[in-house]
Amino acid sequence: EGFLTDREQRKVWGVGILYVLGFPILILMIVVGALKATTPGENNPNCPAEPNLPWFLLTGGVGITFLLLVRIGLNNLMHCMKNYLKCCHDVAGCFCEFSCNLIYDILVMVMMVMWMITVTWWVFRHKVGPSKLYTVIGRENLDLFRASIGDNDTIHDVQFTDPLSESYCDHLLFMVAFVLLSLGWIVLTGALIVFIADKIFNKIVCCSLCRNITHNKLSETDEEQIRLNPDSNDMSSNYAINL
Repeated sequence: EGFLTDREQRKVWGVGILYVLGFPILILMIVVGALKATTPGENNPNCPAEPNLPWFLLTGGVGITFLLLVRIGLNNLMHCMKNYLKCCHDVAGCFCEFSCNLIYDILVMVMMVMWMITVTWWVFRHKVGPSKLYTVIGRENLDLFRASIGDNDTIHDVQFTDPLSESYCDHLLFMVAFVLLSLGWIVLTGALIVFIADKIFNKIVCCSLCRNITHNKLSETDEEQIRLNPDSNDMSSNYAINL
């Protein structure tokens, strides 16, 4: 089995490699956001161009960390139920674990993608600047898009030298947000590829093989019983003929 389909190959110290890559990014988001945040709704001297930028990092880091910790707990719970509860059949336990994890993973993926798209727009628009956005997207299309999402803020050409200007943002804060969002898209893309390869293809094929193996075992057991009791089968056949 390969990296995408073998769970053990994707572990570092017993934890999935995507979690190992993701948690340092989330911790950095939380720390930088907490250090640069001010009271919500007030002007932020650390980033007048985007006052809520620290809160984007802080809430995103805390929220995604919580979702990933719940995912680890759910995975361990399903694994224990499948392995230790005698009332659960092997195939039924496999199906239960697959279904619960699949539903949760889809919900988390959807929420993370929605958060990433939203925050990426709020951050990257200042990095690109209004003139380039209007040139690439078109003034009318951009205005319609911003109106549809309720974006009434001014788009600045962000700069890091004049703290008194409205276009100013702390260089560390903005670049951490910009780089971490870029890395976040890479990690999310990798998680999506692993998710499709592991959950969709590997697990479905595995469950199909389990069902076939179970069916073959039952067939072999019946054949062995017939071979072990040929006389009883002949007697049953003769009895049926006499009748």
